[in-house]
Amino acid sequence: MKCYFNSCAQAIEHTLQTKTYGLYYAEKAKSNQDIHVHDCSEIFLCLTNGNHFLIDGKVYTANKNDLFIISHLQAHKVAPCNFDNFIRFSLHVSPSFILSNSTASVDLSACFYSDNKTDKITLSDSEVESLISLFKKLENYKEFGDEVYKNLSAVEILLFVNELIGVQTTKLSSQSNHPSLDRAIDYINENYDKNLNLSIIAQNSYVSVNQLCSLFQTYLSTTVIKYLTSLRITHAKKLLLSGKSVTETAFSCGFNDYANFIRTFKQAVGVSPGKYTKKEG
Repeated sequence: MKCYFNSCAQAIEHTLQTKTYGLYYAEKAKSNQDIHVHDCSEIFLCLTNGNHFLIDGKVYTANKNDLFIISHLQAHKVAPCNFDNFIRFSLHVSPSFILSNSTASVDLSACFYSDNKTDKITLSDSEVESLISLFKKLENYKEFGDEVYKNLSAVEILLFVNELIGVQTTKLSSQSNHPSLDRAIDYINENYDKNLNLSIIAQNSYVSVNQLCSLFQTYLSTTVIKYLTSLRITHAKKLLLSGKSVTETAFSCGFNDYANFIRTFKQAVGVSPGKYTKKEG
């Protein structure tokens, strides 16, 4: 069974089609990927320094040995500082695979969905070596029982990550190392449900509109509006899954135009809000 890919899109596609998992490894960044969300959870191991990672309204520095744990509800984007030297592993896992391999006493989804979930932990060199050796088991092929061996390895990875989270329980605060950007992110996070524009955000971040736009482009390789939209869509998905109506969700997330919400949600998620609720239910 092939589950080791040289393309992130292929790994995600395989994960969603088979409802299992797909591993992606790369040493360069092929393109400047925008803020996105997909219907599989992700374990992302960064092996180079100086990057930034935007996850669900928080900005983190992403350096060598940093491990990021992302649920299928979290919008995210990584901004590499050097596109020609960006080494990482990314394991995409279907929520159904995670749940089907959990037990009454061992919840493998805890690292993605628990109340005290953390997005980032920093591993020791030995922990990184152990995790990479587990990843590489998904690349190997066995003539007999290959799929079973790979399934066992995927479960072993989930166990390993959950154990790491249990050891490192301290939640890290998001930090871009730029106070003005942090202020802007915090303001948007707290007011995404209001009628915001660039002037309002810049004024409350104590910078000019040009400076605000430059900060997002320089540190996150995205725009303020794309970030705001991704945050609204993330909250919209959570509200829809909690049973809120499409109309109530739209206005609760800052979309003052119902048609614009439907169009924006479908563009970001791939299906309309109504179909998304039925699909996840």
